[in-house]
Amino acid sequence: MSNLSQFFTQLGTDAELLEAYQHDPIGVMQANGITEEEIEAVMSGDIARIRQLAGDEEMKMFQIVTTPKP
Repeated sequence: MSNLSQFFTQLGTDAELLEAYQHDPIGVMQANGITEEEIEAVMSGDIARIRQLAGDEEMKMFQIVTTPKP
């Protein structure tokens, strides 16, 4: 499992990490060892690139839905 895939899984199970991610997604990804290439893909929303970088051969998909803070 890739680091990016593990990070997505952790976001789904760690409420504190998800809250921090909602406030500063780039900083949280950097702090968790996500590469600049992976961060760019996540921030761009390029699903094909994210799947490739996450090693998503099984066609499962992670989706992070957040509510913008006012």
